[in-house]
Amino acid sequence: MAIGESFPEVLCAAQLGAEWAWRTIYRDLSPAVIGYLRLQGALEPEDLTGEVFVQVVRNLSGFEGSESKFRSWVFVIAHHRALDERRLRARRPLQPELPQSIERYGPVGNSEDEALDRLGIAEVRRVLHYLTDDQREVMLLRIVGGLTLEETAAALNKRVGSVKALQRRSIATIRRQDLVRVNASDAKPSAALS
Repeated sequence: MAIGESFPEVLCAAQLGAEWAWRTIYRDLSPAVIGYLRLQGALEPEDLTGEVFVQVVRNLSGFEGSESKFRSWVFVIAHHRALDERRLRARRPLQPELPQSIERYGPVGNSEDEALDRLGIAEVRRVLHYLTDDQREVMLLRIVGGLTLEETAAALNKRVGSVKALQRRSIATIRRQDLVRVNASDAKPSAALS
């Protein structure tokens, strides 16, 4: 989903603090950011998404560019937040809660929807498990983030040729492992990534 032709107006209004503009930006980008962070293994992807958008708010006054550059910029922030969380977890591992303390939270949301979401995420994580860290980063930014090759290269501080090679190797690995079955009538995974 994209804001489209009204993006310059929305950006300008958000820079001036208009609540409707922030809602528009958040509704447009937050599902993809949450998905990206979830697939990066974030413990609390919704909370981390909140941190991403707090950083966007802090730095928005200095942003200039198109909607695709904005999207790329937001995913660079999300990428850095995911790295920060991983580093923090490595320094300070979490202590598991006791079962009796978990019970007080009770059920939340729609359990059927949550179960289906988790099944989809589990399947994607299974596929991502076979990729190297660099390949995984490229694929998540390209597919979940919807970034172009150039934007992905900028986000990862790599050359475009390196990103293309990582993407090609990722797709080859997935096919070699027979991890994703594509029917002849379906679009080829690589077509969406060219």
